[in-house]
Amino acid sequence: GFLQPDRIEGCTTTLLTRTAEAAERLNCPVRLHCCQSMLEVQLIHERFGTSSLALLRDLGFLSRRALLPHGEYLGGIAPTPQLVEREMGWLAESGATIVHCPLVIARHGDALDSFGTFRERGISIGMGTDTAPPDMLLNLHVGVMTARIREQSMRVSAADYYTAATIGGADAIGRPDLGRLTPGALADITVFDLDNPRLLQFVDPVQTMVLNGTGRDFKTVIVNGRIVVEDHAIPGVDLNAWHRRAQHQYERLIASYPERAHLHPPVEEIFTPSFPVRRRES
Repeated sequence: GFLQPDRIEGCTTTLLTRTAEAAERLNCPVRLHCCQSMLEVQLIHERFGTSSLALLRDLGFLSRRALLPHGEYLGGIAPTPQLVEREMGWLAESGATIVHCPLVIARHGDALDSFGTFRERGISIGMGTDTAPPDMLLNLHVGVMTARIREQSMRVSAADYYTAATIGGADAIGRPDLGRLTPGALADITVFDLDNPRLLQFVDPVQTMVLNGTGRDFKTVIVNGRIVVEDHAIPGVDLNAWHRRAQHQYERLIASYPERAHLHPPVEEIFTPSFPVRRRES
């Protein structure tokens, strides 16, 4: 298992300190959303007069057990190249892992700066989705594209992102028996359907999977030797019925957002419609 405080701006220093102590005592990973928005940066600066990573460092939270989505906003309220470089050094020295979530952050108009630079600095990187539906292949595809745009080069490859999603994620949670096919590892296997004509022809299967595929192209999934997806379906599960139940629960969740969100805006401001909604009068 692992510990899961939510966002750094929603946690007290006592909670963060005790969580770090518990993670040390239990020898388990701890996940905390961090450095993901300007709002977070502003709130942390107003409350503590410092940056998010500096706060975590001062509290003893930064360690190899720390899993930190997202990492886009380093350097605090007035970042400089020197401050950003310093915080990258803290990440590398501590062994903390940046959980890279390129799809969700791109939807908000931003990107990690940059995947290649973080790797050069020796920072551990795993992959997360932090959105729904959690399509890891789409996530990797967007990651490769945004990394290349940020760096204005082709040095970041599909293989780099694939490795971050497999070995990087397993190493982040201290599980050398996951994320790889090797003696002693669990039999976790996915079968990607390269015969799908939609994907067209291929030379390199990893590039085709990451740059052309989606999660719907996985034909079979095996978890610890047990088949959980076969011929694109979950045996014994009525997905349509599950979807209807999930939609009902989701609508209840959406209705609760104004109460939970910062400054309590109305639902229409949180989830803006694509086009104006006109309701007919009865």
